Amino acid sequence: MSHDMSTAADAARAIEPAALLEYIRSRRWFGAKGGAPASARIVDVTPLPWEDGAFAILRVEVGTTHGAQLYQLPVAARAGLPVGVQAIARVGDLTLFDATEEPAFRRELADVFARGLVVEGSGENWIVETAGENSLILPPDAAITLSRTEQSNTSMRLGSVAILKLYRKLERGINPEIETAAFLTIEREFPHTPVLLGSMRWENSDGPMVGGMLQELVPEARDGWVYALEAGRPYFMAPRNTEPRNAFGEDAAQLGRITRAMHEVLASGDEGTAFTAEPVSRRSAEAWAERARAQIGSTIVLLERQLQARALPGDRLEEGKIVARRRDHYIALVDDIAGHIAADPGLCIRHHGDYHLGQVLRTASGEFMIIDFEGEPARTLEERRRRQSGLRDVAGMLRSFSYAAAVLAGEAREGRHGIDPGTIELRTGRWERDARKSFLHGYFGDEPADFLPREPDNARRLLSLFEIEKVFYELSYELNHRPDWVGIPLRGIARLTTG
Repeated sequence: MSHDMSTAADAARAIEPAALLEYIRSRRWFGAKGGAPASARIVDVTPLPWEDGAFAILRVEVGTTHGAQLYQLPVAARAGLPVGVQAIARVGDLTLFDATEEPAFRRELADVFARGLVVEGSGENWIVETAGENSLILPPDAAITLSRTEQSNTSMRLGSVAILKLYRKLERGINPEIETAAFLTIEREFPHTPVLLGSMRWENSDGPMVGGMLQELVPEARDGWVYALEAGRPYFMAPRNTEPRNAFGEDAAQLGRITRAMHEVLASGDEGTAFTAEPVSRRSAEAWAERARAQIGSTIVLLERQLQARALPGDRLEEGKIVARRRDHYIALVDDIAGHIAADPGLCIRHHGDYHLGQVLRTASGEFMIIDFEGEPARTLEERRRRQSGLRDVAGMLRSFSYAAAVLAGEAREGRHGIDPGTIELRTGRWERDARKSFLHGYFGDEPADFLPREPDNARRLLSLFEIEKVFYELSYELNHRPDWVGIPLRGIARLTTG
């Protein structure tokens, strides 16, 4: 290293803001949706005590049209640039690049999770610590590989024992993913979530700013979305004029039981803790209904605008017009639900917050594990930690079944299996119906849950309320981003509001 820029920290402080901004704009993890990045500045540099200062972690404030956002950027300073890696900047004799691309950095970071580390700074410390008694044991020759599929975060696979997730976007406060994983796996030993092994954070008098978490790796596990599609294909691809068996129904029932078990644990916190179940006030129940009304209203305004602009696919125009005309019907449906649940809304509990098939794993033994309690990334930490009805999670999973059925139907239409459109349409409806029925049977079971409305009919009504809100949100999203997909929420709206 050069004499005047002897460490990664020193070199990083000399990066030109324009070069930093250009690099961040190119990153998949930069998530200022709708807010164009206009500036970037380093607000903090954490030198790391490895390889004579070759690594540091930057915290970078990115100014956008929607306000400032803080991001984490680990950097390595080397004389040369690894093949296929994009440089952040060149400072003197050094090239700076994202340190997660550097095997030596990944190894040092993994090793420190096994023993813990505190790097003292001016008024703020960088802390890596183990969770509970579950320290990492990583063989010296274990491969530490960087995932290439992540978007908002960056993940590394540590041999066959752990997953290390680095949060790119940073926020001061208690992180709901680590908080929930610790409660489930350490305090309550819930068997259907991978065990939390450790975390890393900055800490000052204002509280923590979490930068990463280490969690048990589930060996040979498969993504729940991928598994559902694989399990559903034989049903959709079966020869016409046959009655294929929906093999995913048994999986859906198991997933319903595990989801119920997760909610029961999340509702079991001691009095006065972050996991205490709380009564729902009439005002809160009405706020749920008002939120659904507002979503219906804003979505139909958007739909009408898109219809006028002829922006919908031609085969969806009539469906879109029907939905636009029935706004008052949907509002009345919400009003009717609100009237029934006002005195019986159940309890508010901690919940998953972004629940769908992609948030579960199917293990080699055929069981489901629930992952990723980060919540909706667009919401603040405070919003993501807020208690809600567990039925919001249920609504999210039911809508995920609808999307899976639609994707399977699309594959069947594009395949060369000689299956006519009528058969595909029939199987789409039946596959989703069976998955929903099995999941709900597994979730509600034969015994009432203390956190749900006392009357089973009110639990179903409240679930419908959340699903109505969800499906209209989906329609808004698809109108804005994926017009070819609008048929999925339009179908959901027709099913939810018929009869």
